[in-house]
Amino acid sequence: MKILIDKNIPYVEHFFQDHLDNIEYFTDQDFDISKVVEDSVVITRSTYKTHEKKISNAVKFLCSASTGEDHYDKQALDDMNIPYAFSTGANAIAVREYVFSITALMLEEKKIEKTSPVLVIGCGNIGKGVFDTLKYFNFNVSSYDPFKPSTNSNDTVEGYTFISLHIPFTTSSESEYFTENLFYSTKFKDCKDGAIILNTSRGGVVSEKDFLELDEDRHHVQLISDVFENEPEVNEDFLNKNLFATPHIAGHSQFARYQMTKMAYENVMNYLGLEINQRITTLENKIINFDKSAFDKDMKEFGLPVSLILDTYNPKLDDFKHNDFKKIRDNYNKRIGYSQVVVKGCHEKSDCFDLKMLGFKVEEN
Repeated sequence: MKILIDKNIPYVEHFFQDHLDNIEYFTDQDFDISKVVEDSVVITRSTYKTHEKKISNAVKFLCSASTGEDHYDKQALDDMNIPYAFSTGANAIAVREYVFSITALMLEEKKIEKTSPVLVIGCGNIGKGVFDTLKYFNFNVSSYDPFKPSTNSNDTVEGYTFISLHIPFTTSSESEYFTENLFYSTKFKDCKDGAIILNTSRGGVVSEKDFLELDEDRHHVQLISDVFENEPEVNEDFLNKNLFATPHIAGHSQFARYQMTKMAYENVMNYLGLEINQRITTLENKIINFDKSAFDKDMKEFGLPVSLILDTYNPKLDDFKHNDFKKIRDNYNKRIGYSQVVVKGCHEKSDCFDLKMLGFKVEEN
């Protein structure tokens, strides 16, 4: 059976090294799934949407090397009896790290303080990890999720300085608690003046139209977006009104992308009934020396090791122009995850535990 795979998925030859003779590559903008002739497994990224596409009967298994699921028309695939799979949860660590880097940046730029009220909306794998970690570091953090244990009984946003979204995209026909345009004109106006909303979920969770129509003199809300409506066609006016933005790469650390391809490989091997071969990781660690004085200073002032976090990853460096979205996202594979950073010379157990809570590796003494 052929394995058709998006050429922009990294680490393919590393994981599929025993099956290279069966692999053919495609680009998502040129791939016509209706013209697949030979029985095939198809591996895509989240950028390839199956909705309203005619899918060839030769497609026997559809696999996404991403964690999101809304790019597949699951009902249509079920009707055709085409099985499908996702790399569920593989990028959760990377998104949490992205949120911590955003938090560190906002603290450094004095846009929030360590006592500022924080709201995490969505308590799944990502949101719960964000909430638990910020709570560990004594941030004033609350949570809301209609389906999971959370501190709040409703999704009121009044009084919060920083709001982080970690929810799937659902419509009113799919859920009583649908998330399409969850943030719209009224919700924006309910926000505290100067509130910062971070969206790493899906573009449709925030109404770009309503955000653009806000009168900033009356309703000053700041937005940091990693996701957008109608990707890869990003609305330039909406992008420019963001505090800053990144091109849908919150979950794309090297570690996360490695894990997503690993899970896609395992999903394909399971479907084919073939052995899963364990690979020795190709990812390199970054070794740094622990700066005790800088750590103590940051913890006292900010409640987080801001210098270490931003030296590892500063999301503002990934700010982009609207017409560069696809080019940057397709080729993005440079970001070091916290788990690839090995900290040497940390001697106090409490300091070491703080670093490990954020995901850094600590060299044992």
